[in-house]
Amino acid sequence: MKKALLTTTALVALSGAAFASSVDTPVNSASSTHHTHSDATIVFSGDANIKYNAPLKLTAGQNTDGVVSSDVDLDVTMTSPGAYSATISYGMEGNAIAGATVTATTPLFNVSVGVADARGGAGGGADASDLYADIDHMTGIGTDEDVTDWYVALPNFGGWTVAASGKNDMTTTANKQATSIGLKGSVGGISVTAGGMHKDAGVSVSTSLMGATVKVAAASIYNATKAKNVQESGVQVDMPLGGMNLSVNSTTTDGTSNWGASVSTTVAGYAVSVGTDSNEENTFKLTGPMGPVSLHLEYDSDDSALTLAKDATVEAGVTYAVPGTNGTTISASYSNDDDDFDAGTQVKMAFKF
Repeated sequence: MKKALLTTTALVALSGAAFASSVDTPVNSASSTHHTHSDATIVFSGDANIKYNAPLKLTAGQNTDGVVSSDVDLDVTMTSPGAYSATISYGMEGNAIAGATVTATTPLFNVSVGVADARGGAGGGADASDLYADIDHMTGIGTDEDVTDWYVALPNFGGWTVAASGKNDMTTTANKQATSIGLKGSVGGISVTAGGMHKDAGVSVSTSLMGATVKVAAASIYNATKAKNVQESGVQVDMPLGGMNLSVNSTTTDGTSNWGASVSTTVAGYAVSVGTDSNEENTFKLTGPMGPVSLHLEYDSDDSALTLAKDATVEAGVTYAVPGTNGTTISASYSNDDDDFDAGTQVKMAFKF
């Protein structure tokens, strides 16, 4: 989600005198403060933190002394109500001012336009082609980067969601090739997803069968090295086994076969998952309460991209939710990834407002 700061000048320019006269009673919620308006609503929310981080050693001779820093992300969203409505955000993410994003919602279609951050809504992703759901070890459509400047979605096109996205500047070949389309829906108990971008295209179908969920996917993906499209296919089965959930998959990518298997369950309040695959990538994840703190442990035997040696990916941390506060937490962590925790060894105090 784009973090936004709407300045006083921008507020006046966007809303005018009618907005200024519509402010009613301030309302405090669990994670935000907003004012109700006769014709519009403005919601302020965000988070901030103070942290001490000792970075990973990525290059020989790199200084790995700890650094104290802070970070602020702010969301300010103005929404006009009704069948035809608009949402405007403008702002600040990671202490940096960003461009505005405008989203228009109508009974027939939704349009989002922003500076490299247009979104298709919940689950929309960065590109319309992200509506296509592939299977582990398949390449996917295009690259999953936040580069979309516009996103148009028809959320109820005869029971289907149809979307398109792309770049504002279409004068370059690369930008033209970033245009994508996507489709998602169901018919007769079968869920269908599809997507396309440039020379890539894929489709998947899934359904329930004897208590299990079965998904089949197929794609044609352009391979720049071979200067041609290669074929991908796969099948995945997810099934409950007592108190556990088992997931197995098998894929073929350009003639190379792969498989994967994982098991997830809950033990004594802890969510536990274990997995392995044909590439000898072994994974383990455990999350849950440990006394007054929340514990997070994650291991992946695949090489970590953030270390010099061929180390496994490791993330470990504990988080304490301070009682009597609105989302204030204190955490200590180590990560040689950059997913659930910042890379490095870190102590952080975070606040929500």
